Amino acid sequence: MSDAHPGLEAALADFSARCNADARLVTMNRDWNRTVLIAPADGAAGPYWIRTREGQVSWGQGEPEWDLRIEGPAAVLEAVFSGRMTPTEPYDNGDLLVKGSQEDLLRLDVITLLLWGE
Repeated sequence: MSDAHPGLEAALADFSARCNADARLVTMNRDWNRTVLIAPADGAAGPYWIRTREGQVSWGQGEPEWDLRIEGPAAVLEAVFSGRMTPTEPYDNGDLLVKGSQEDLLRLDVITLLLWGE
């Protein structure tokens, strides 16, 4: 992986590991097969992706076909995927640009809520 956004990469790795270790999330996501593109808007690194398949979450760097695209400053993306901020807050403030279905955005919000609470 690139070292241009090591904090974001660490957050994505931790997010994936926590999702895979949480039995509730594995069960909840077993039928939610999506690719979420995470595009830092303020640098050359990325984009990154998170993929859910049959309840398991993986992540990587590149630009695959996506179901949900999230674009914003790397620091905001890192805060969202490390649990320091919910996705709703920066989305409502205009700090995140989201393309995709509202249902997928809500699912991601629920996942972060189950991982870290409010």
